Amino acid sequence: MVARTTTSLWDRFAAFDPGLMRLTSAMRAVLGTAATLAVLTALRAPEAALVVGGFTAMTTSLAISDLHPRNQLITLGLGVPLSLASLSAGAALTPYPTAAELIFLVVIHLAVQARRFGPRGLGLGIFGFMAFLLSQFTQARADRLPQLGASVLVAFAAVTAVWYCVGPITASEALRRLRHAFDVRLHDVLRDTAAMVATGQDIDTRSRSLQDRLDTLHASVLLIEDFLDERAADEDTEALLPHLIRVEVAAQRLAVLAVRAIRTPEARTDLAERTARQRLARRIRALRHQPAVGTTCAAERCEGYEGGPANRPTGSALVLDCFPAVDELAEALRVLGPRDRPAGRRTPPRKHASRTFGALPHRDTDTESLKRGATRQAFQVTAASALAIAGGHLLSPHLWYWAVAAAWVVFIKNESTGEVLLQSLRRLAGTVLGAVFGYGLAALVGGDGPVLLVLLLLCMFGMFYTPSHAYWAVTFFITGTLGILLALMDTFSTHVLLLRVQETALGVSCGILAAVLVLPTTVRRASDEELVGFLRVLDRLLRTVAAGSTNTDAPTSWGRAAHDLDQALESFRRACLPLTHPLAPQRRRRHHVRHLLELLEAGAYHARSLAATAERLPSGHVPECAISLAAAAERAHETVTQLIRVAGHGSHAASHMARPTAARALSRLSEEQRVSRNWPSPEHRLLLHIDRLDTTLTALARALDPLASDPDRTTVVPSVRMDIPLPHGPAQAAAVSCAVLTDRCERA
Repeated sequence: MVARTTTSLWDRFAAFDPGLMRLTSAMRAVLGTAATLAVLTALRAPEAALVVGGFTAMTTSLAISDLHPRNQLITLGLGVPLSLASLSAGAALTPYPTAAELIFLVVIHLAVQARRFGPRGLGLGIFGFMAFLLSQFTQARADRLPQLGASVLVAFAAVTAVWYCVGPITASEALRRLRHAFDVRLHDVLRDTAAMVATGQDIDTRSRSLQDRLDTLHASVLLIEDFLDERAADEDTEALLPHLIRVEVAAQRLAVLAVRAIRTPEARTDLAERTARQRLARRIRALRHQPAVGTTCAAERCEGYEGGPANRPTGSALVLDCFPAVDELAEALRVLGPRDRPAGRRTPPRKHASRTFGALPHRDTDTESLKRGATRQAFQVTAASALAIAGGHLLSPHLWYWAVAAAWVVFIKNESTGEVLLQSLRRLAGTVLGAVFGYGLAALVGGDGPVLLVLLLLCMFGMFYTPSHAYWAVTFFITGTLGILLALMDTFSTHVLLLRVQETALGVSCGILAAVLVLPTTVRRASDEELVGFLRVLDRLLRTVAAGSTNTDAPTSWGRAAHDLDQALESFRRACLPLTHPLAPQRRRRHHVRHLLELLEAGAYHARSLAATAERLPSGHVPECAISLAAAAERAHETVTQLIRVAGHGSHAASHMARPTAARALSRLSEEQRVSRNWPSPEHRLLLHIDRLDTTLTALARALDPLASDPDRTTVVPSVRMDIPLPHGPAQAAAVSCAVLTDRCERA
């Protein structure tokens, strides 16, 4: 019983923190800081050296965001000379305040420019910024530089010892943890799906919960993709991602079909319907017990669908559609493990896949956009910091750097003015609450040093373990840590905490002012750019489908395209966050953006399904429906081209349209019509998903440009197109394709 409870609790941790990355970062920060302070205390280092060493140890966990252990070590190694150089420059300029502040602005500009190099550049920029800030905080002088430099070296040595001596994490271990998080979240999806099928009640609440479960499952896949993109652990892991995507698509398809089946007008009192649902729920629960291997036996798999009329359940057609979906998920789970992967279906190395599809141009485009954004943001942060220095000196000649830190941090991972504003409000709210919290702790504990030190480490743990999207909570723990630190240094007072709040308010105000006046980027412009980026990735996918239906390497290309599409969707979601926030003042705009997200999520699902279905085709197999598939992809490509044109011009027609009903992708997908009496073959499924994608693009075109003169240009009736029998040869496929195109032209 105890072992089962411990395992369940560990699984909850794994689901909340995929790969236990935040837990690992928090433990490293706490243990590294504690080890640094212990060593410096044993060496009888002065108070300034203790502050520099402790903050340097804490900064390492803040600055290093690489997923792969080897990349973390490289960033840590580069941070040592950079921190020493920045600290030395600050200490040498301390006697000259004006020159120190000017050089500080140069350091800030260069640190933000380093963000063009990705996570490592962001981390190195944090190292340089914090080292110079510490030199000003401690009023370091050149004669004390050897002691401070030694404390920095002790901090890095202690952190390295903690990271790689106390429970070192290898690449395979990190990947295993991410896989475990994926399995736990898949378990949650199956549990909610089985519960919804078994009860058939409270559909809205259960479907919303199920949508959240599917979102977290997809986030796990994206995290594994990011990890493998940094550096694959070995050759076997190269083929892991396609199988994970296949499992994710199968689980999402099962959820879609389950929601659709439960929402049928069939009477819940019908005995046959209840029996079929209970049998389906048992089948789904059978997959829950060991989601990593898929233990459903062949007899149980065939019981409900292929065992003959006597064993076949007698429920509604929509419920019966769920049974093959369970079989598909079970099959995907069986081939998920590297040892059980079928022979002859290895995924080529990523560099080859990039050449076949052309993923590298997309990555190059992202790099160019990152460089432009870093340059623009460098000028914004430099201007905000200059204002913060000037205003901070008016509030306090000695604590002005708090305003600079606030102005710096509100621009991290934020591009538009709306994102900076949202981050600023979170920063200010967390600072106010943290000041009250820190004051309460300091007053409650008094001057008890050991207790204050324990509370300091606990607040530091909360700072790093809190998810980054709850930034107000992160700031809350930061300010609480500062309050306890001031109490340890015997400089704690109400005036200092109030000054902390005032400096933070000044810093975020300077950040907002700089974001508005210096090379501003509005939320609308940022979201339009990300939407165009999403559509361009989708366009490349469709062109690959249209040109590669007869290419045996095409499934690999489609898989890479689907991965890039997911990344582009996440970028668009982040850019739209100020518009979709519950506190956003423009309610109509908020509903419109949520409607766009719903459509894009549905399109991304069909793109993933398209890639996963293509991956299931035998190696070297050319689909008989290749011509029809190419024709359908070409039509969708034309729609995407028009959408890029509309989105690129930043159409504001959405403000004149009626407020749409914003739903989630699961609800939208479950409303799609049933298209076949039998379970479609993989080739038929390719046509199905490209058709659904085309329909989604049509809806997206209407949402983006509702006042267009010809909104029905790309209208498609799925039930008409997809009920066409599957062609059995190139000639018949061409005839069907021509018939579909003719019908399309007549409708236009």
